[in-house]
Amino acid sequence: MTGLKRALWMIGGAGLALAAVACALVATSAHEPNKTVTLIFPPFIGLSFVGVGLFAWWRRPENRVGALMTAVGFTWFLGALSESNTSAVYTVGIVLNSVWAAVIVHLLLAFPSGRLEGRWARGLAASGYAAVIAIPLGISLFRAGCDCGIHNAPANALLLSEQKVAADVIDIGGNAFAIALTIAVAVTLFRRWRHATRIQRRSLAPVLWTGLLFAIGLAVGSLTDIAGSSGGPVTGGPALAFLLAVPYAYLVGLMRSRHSRTGAVAALVGRLQDTEGLRDALADALGDPSLRLLYRRPGREAWVDAEGHAAALPAAGVTLLERDGEQIGAIVHDPALAEEPELLRAAAGAAALALENERLAAELRARVAELQDSRQRLVLAGLAERRSLERDLHDGAQQRLVALSLQLGLARAKVAADPATATRLLDAARDELRHALEELRELARGIHPAVLTDRGLEPALEALADRATVPVALDELPGERLPAAVEAAAYFVVAESLTNVAKYARAQEAHVRVARRDGAAVVEVRDDGVGGADAAAGTGLRGLADRLAALDGRLEVHSPPGEGTLVRATIPCAS
Repeated sequence: MTGLKRALWMIGGAGLALAAVACALVATSAHEPNKTVTLIFPPFIGLSFVGVGLFAWWRRPENRVGALMTAVGFTWFLGALSESNTSAVYTVGIVLNSVWAAVIVHLLLAFPSGRLEGRWARGLAASGYAAVIAIPLGISLFRAGCDCGIHNAPANALLLSEQKVAADVIDIGGNAFAIALTIAVAVTLFRRWRHATRIQRRSLAPVLWTGLLFAIGLAVGSLTDIAGSSGGPVTGGPALAFLLAVPYAYLVGLMRSRHSRTGAVAALVGRLQDTEGLRDALADALGDPSLRLLYRRPGREAWVDAEGHAAALPAAGVTLLERDGEQIGAIVHDPALAEEPELLRAAAGAAALALENERLAAELRARVAELQDSRQRLVLAGLAERRSLERDLHDGAQQRLVALSLQLGLARAKVAADPATATRLLDAARDELRHALEELRELARGIHPAVLTDRGLEPALEALADRATVPVALDELPGERLPAAVEAAAYFVVAESLTNVAKYARAQEAHVRVARRDGAAVVEVRDDGVGGADAAAGTGLRGLADRLAALDGRLEVHSPPGEGTLVRATIPCAS
């Protein structure tokens, strides 16, 4: 037996014990005029609330409605203390006789979640609790006994002095307050119903209407008290019937939800054979036409919709779907469905297998969309690189070669007439040629460094580290050559990252690590700079991401402000 079940059994036993004590007090009372009726109906009402409350508590332990309904039953039995023949116990019973009514108000305002939402609802509940204690207590100070035709009752232990006017003023004021509170609760519940979605109304209906009818009966009883009629606010048969209907209406709602859940899930399982209608099948099963499905990208903290477009999980109204311990998707639904967790769990379990198939299709569409975007960016980047290369050649090496051509022409013209000048011109032309070659080599290194092709990744990264303006530590490098495409991608990840470190990071040092793990080359560049890098903001990192995507790799950038930057590239690398 679980801890919750054991606790509920103990609470149920306590409820039965309270009912037995109440019956014993009634049976031995010297001032109860209707013992037979009082021995049957009040205990039945109290035990109904306790029983249904415990059942609801067991079925939905995360929901507080069951606990509140159980509390109504327990506080209902407090009124039985007024059957005692002992003055002190009798007086306590008179003062606490209506505490259950405040708990009912709390239950109605908190339904269906069991939690009071908003300052207004909390204020109404608090005022109800205060009134059911303060008003009977005030009356007891100035009235000797119950003004309801009861004879032989014990003495009021709280009586200060018999003051009929003061007691009547408090009594009338208390009944007026009860009417005002009832109207405020009724208006609150009506507004909640009017603004509720279809699913929220489905949750509210079982208790709301019976609760409203009981509240009307309570208000009518208070009016009869003010008018001077005998009897309390809940002496009439209709009011008692509406009060008794509250727990059973909720029980019917619970059972109906269970049966409809079984039918809805059975229909859902049948419809899931056609996976193309998964969203519609789930929407029908849950009764939520606004329902959406999102799919988890494999190996990523990213979500997409059925069309493959990026999407974000909302803060509420989300049920995650798992298969073999892995999150594969999410149902985005009306938050009111959280009050039916069994239905959500059953529907999610039935949909998980079909969702896996749709998730693969959504992932494929997302990959296609990413590939199209990446291809377009690569084309644009290629055009930009060609323009940059053309500009660099025109402004650099090309100008030097033009100057070299002019110098050689002048030297040729001076060879016979002025050999010394011709020699100086040839020396200048040699220097110009040397500078042109250096510029061409530097340009070629930016396109694809020769050392990478000839000697491999380690010497190429050592050359990058030597040229960097920030101290660079090569913490780990592969001991063997990687495929050429992987080496090139790794080289450019390090090159672009170190360029960004030099330009923006204001770092003291950087660390480079390249390792082969689980069939992939993992490249990491970490610095101790200011952080705050955004992979989506700059063309360099975005271009790296596109280059890696072409190799089925991925780029991650972690750069919290003030904590440095970590660039990690994962590139599939066959053995």
